[in-house]
Amino acid sequence: MFFSLWLQLGVIIVIGLMSWLWKDAGFAQALVFGGLVAVVNSGMLVIRWRLGVKVYHCNGHRHLKSFHRSVLERFFVVCVLLALGFGLLASPHIVLLGFVVGQLIWALAMMLANRLF
Repeated sequence: MFFSLWLQLGVIIVIGLMSWLWKDAGFAQALVFGGLVAVVNSGMLVIRWRLGVKVYHCNGHRHLKSFHRSVLERFFVVCVLLALGFGLLASPHIVLLGFVVGQLIWALAMMLANRLF
């Protein structure tokens, strides 16, 4: 999972640099911010996964409760960060585009990691 996270971060940075050369700094900043929100979301997922590997429990109710908490934590963090990006940056639709691109990169990186390792 760490390979996928680093790959996602690297691709977001490369896309940000390419968009800065192609468009302008405001466009690149909004795109990278949205991508970094996706990286934070993925990072929280990786942290929760790593914690679940170390702290193993067989109680179904407890497992479901920790899963539900993880989903809510990631949801609220992503909502707050996207709201900040929408409010502070000039183009909210580019922030959302960066987030969607970041999530797609995460899915592709996970498929690539499963195929390689």
